[in-house]
This record gives sequence, C-alpha cells and structure tokens, in this order.
Amino acid sequence: MVENEALAFLKRCEPTFAGQRFELPVRQCASCKLRNRSLHRNEWNLYKNTSARSGTSLVSIYHPDEKLPIYSTEEWWSESWDALEYGRDYDFSRSFFEQFTELSRTVPRLNLIQVSNENCSYTTGTAYCKNSYLINCSEYSEDCYYGKLLQSCTDVVDSSFAYNSELCYECFNVRKCYNCVYVSYSENSRDCWFSENLSNCSNCFLCTNLVGKQYYFMNKPLPKEQYEKMVETVRSSYTHFAEAISRWKAVRSQRIHKYANVINCENTTGDFLSNCKNCFDSYDMNDSEDCRNVTVGVEVKDLLDCSNMYLKSEVCYEVLSTIAAYNCFFCLRVYHSQNLYYSELCYNSKNLFGCFGLRNKEYCIFNKQYTKEQYEEMVARIINDMRERGEWGVHFPPSHSPLAYNESLAQEYFPLTREQAQEAGFRWREVQASPYLPTLQQLPDSTAGTPPTLLSEICACASCGKGYRIIEQELAFLKRQRLPLPRRCPDCRYKERLALRNPRELFDRLCGNCGVAIRSPFAENRPEVIYCETCYQRERA
Repeated sequence: MVENEALAFLKRCEPTFAGQRFELPVRQCASCKLRNRSLHRNEWNLYKNTSARSGTSLVSIYHPDEKLPIYSTEEWWSESWDALEYGRDYDFSRSFFEQFTELSRTVPRLNLIQVSNENCSYTTGTAYCKNSYLINCSEYSEDCYYGKLLQSCTDVVDSSFAYNSELCYECFNVRKCYNCVYVSYSENSRDCWFSENLSNCSNCFLCTNLVGKQYYFMNKPLPKEQYEKMVETVRSSYTHFAEAISRWKAVRSQRIHKYANVINCENTTGDFLSNCKNCFDSYDMNDSEDCRNVTVGVEVKDLLDCSNMYLKSEVCYEVLSTIAAYNCFFCLRVYHSQNLYYSELCYNSKNLFGCFGLRNKEYCIFNKQYTKEQYEEMVARIINDMRERGEWGVHFPPSHSPLAYNESLAQEYFPLTREQAQEAGFRWREVQASPYLPTLQQLPDSTAGTPPTLLSEICACASCGKGYRIIEQELAFLKRQRLPLPRRCPDCRYKERLALRNPRELFDRLCGNCGVAIRSPFAENRPEVIYCETCYQRERA
C-alpha cells in the first residue's frame, strides 16, 4: 500500500519535457526498492585493482574480475580526459537499462567513493575526512578507524553511528560522547564504560537507563576511589576486559527499552532518528524533514525512497548516495547536482538523463551534449520508449550492478545464504582465502607487553580464524587509552556492532507498561521489555 502523502509527493515531482508531463509510477514496495538500491553500494569490501590510466596498483571497491576501467581519485578528476568522449546515441530498438549498463562499463570510474578527503586511502562513502582507515558513510571525521556512519568525530575507533564524539572505542549510536568504551545508545556523556542508554552522565560503569549520574556502578553510586580502582583493574589486562564485556552483555539484555531510538523528533516514525520532523518509516537520520522510506540521511528534506543522502539534499526519489543533490530521480552517486534522471557518478552538473561519470555538464544524454531544446525533445522520446518497455519509474536492475549480492549493502540489510541469493537470481562472489596465514596466535594480556614486532605480525581472529593486522595508528590509540589489543578481526568486530541494532522494519505492538499502541522495531515476540515514550521517561527519572 502506498500512502497518500507519498503519492502526493510523486505527483508534485512529475517532470515535464517538451510540453509533456510524465507520471512517476510506483512499481515496487519500499522494502524491495531499498534492497535494489543497496545492491549498488559496497561499504566494506576492498580489493587490490589496477588503474586503467596509469597501470599503477590501487585499492578499489570493485573486484578486478569485473574488468572495469578504474581511475584513482587524482586521475579521475584530472582535466586530461572528458567523459563526453564516451558519448553515444540512444538506440530506440534496445532497452534503456541494457544501453546504460554498457555505457557505465566503458566510462572510467573512481576506485573509491570519496569527496575532499585527506589521507584516507582505505575508506569509501566518505567526505571531508582526514587520517582515517576503513570507515564508511562518514563525513567531517578525523583520526578514526574501523567505523560506520561517523559524523564530525575525532579519535573514534571500532564504532558505528557516532555523532560529534571523541576518544570513543567500541561505541554504538552515541551523540556528543567523550572518552567512552563499549557505550551504546547514549548522549552527552563522558568517561563511561560498558553502559547503555545514558544521558548527561560521567564515570558510569555497567549502567543502563541513567540521566545525570556520576560515579555509578551497576546503577548504584560508588565512591570515587573505588570506582577509579575498578577502572584501572579492567584496563590492566585483556582477561579483566573480557570479563567486563560478558557482564555488559548480561546487563544490557535485562534493561527496559524505549519503543524506538527517536530523540527530539516531531511527527516521526522509524529508528535511530534525531532532530527530525515529519519523517516516516525512516532510519539512521538526523536534522531532516519531510521524508519517507529513507535509510541514512543527514540534513535532508523532501525525500522518498532514498538511501545514504547527505548535506542539503532535497526533492529526490529512488536515489542512492548524494551530497547536496536537488530534484534527482533514479540516480546513483550524484553530488552537488540538480535535475538528474537515471544517472550515476556525476558531479556539479544539472539537467542530465542517462549519463555516467560527468563533471560540470548540462543538457547531456548518454554522455552526449545537446542544446536545451534538443535535450527536452529527446528526453521525452526516451521516457515514452521506457514506458512502453516498463522501465520508466523503476530503478536500475540488479544486473546493472558490478557488485555481487554478498559484496553489497543488500547483504547487510537483507542477509541471504549463497543458495538463497542465487535462487533469487542474484550473483554471488566466493570469498578467496587469504594467502597470508596468521603468524601470531596469542596476543599479550596488555598493550604494555606489546612486542616490537607486532605491527609486522598477522594475528589470528578468535572468532573466524582469519588473519588480521594491527595498524600503527590503532596501536598508538590503544596504548594512549590503555586498552587491550582486539582479539578479533575488523570484520567480526564490525558484524558484532551491527547486531546491536534492530531490523529496519516497524511493528504494531503495545507498551509493556501502560498498554498504549506503539510502532516499534521490536517485534511482539521479542524478549525485551518495551515501553512507550511516556512510561520510558518516567522509568528513567
């Protein structure tokens, strides 16, 4: 069922070309649209590839077997080439999607998706970041490692969904937090350990659902001297640290949960939402307004069925990955652009249809330049052709993506086994075993005992057995914070953090205290105790 507000939005957005107005039909449900868009985004899998321009080795989100023309950031932005060189006429005897995929596999593409970063060679989906490693979906962050959706963070390591935070380790969904370890669902707190759902707290250990507390242990006050001694004991060795992790998991499983993670929002439904107004069935958003079915949005407005939208993007439908995009439809990775349709990897452009890899262009179709009048007439003809084929109003199909299902964000949002994916018609890429075998089976109990050869060693993951390295910056952070070395690889640490969040789906249920009807990502059969906003705040008071 499509809500009346969504239909009204689509009606307002109907484009007009050459005097003809085109309806925007709805051909899929919101969930299927999200899965399809997610098939075109790779956030975590990096490969060794080769520049098609210089032949130099580089890191890429695209597997070398795809044989795509990959350029480094410097090469792609160079003035020595122009994507219009690959322009072609539209063939009305063939499918639009078939022709666009051919174009996209011919035009050079960026090895990683980055905007104005510095020293971030192993990050993708990042913008305005500095000195960071293996982070994604992040902006304005510095000295961060192994993270997802870090916004304006500094020295945040092994964390996800962190905003305006500093010196945090293994944190999840925190806002304005400082010097916290294993803290989740918290805001405006500092110097806290193994705790969840804190607000304006400091020096809390193994605590949940507290407001304005200091020097608390398991939700009870503790003298400062005893508290500090306990923290030093946990810091002293991995053995004590691991014991604290186990106790934290037990404590968090017993706490009362708010119906959804919604903070300072008005007329809004979804999860992981902050400072939003009139946003419905949306997730992982902040400072946004008038959106529906949006997953990951920062400072956006008037969006429907979009993903990974950032920084002043407005009036978009079925778009994945933008910064400051306006009036864009059925697009992938378009930045600082407006009035784009069925285009991909375009920057600082406007009035494009079916274009790939353009910069600073206007009135182009299939990377070919037209006059304004020619553009209007040709776009109208192409849309009519797409309508006859059932292509107009549908996002790019899975066959367009150079990613296998298990390489893409779809595997994170809608996990499948290899058999399930292939049965559904999706590609699957077998993971090749690393040729680098672990050289170090046991790590020291504290960073104080770190051997000088550690940075050249390959550690064995305690969960999957795969080899992983400790990087120099990571080791410096752990030593500075007096934290033990991680026993699991970045992949396993990343997956465990993601398991802390609920599925992106809402269920009708009742408050566990007063019985009022609520919409929550916690299904009725879940074991957690769920309260409505009023009962939850009363419990925390």
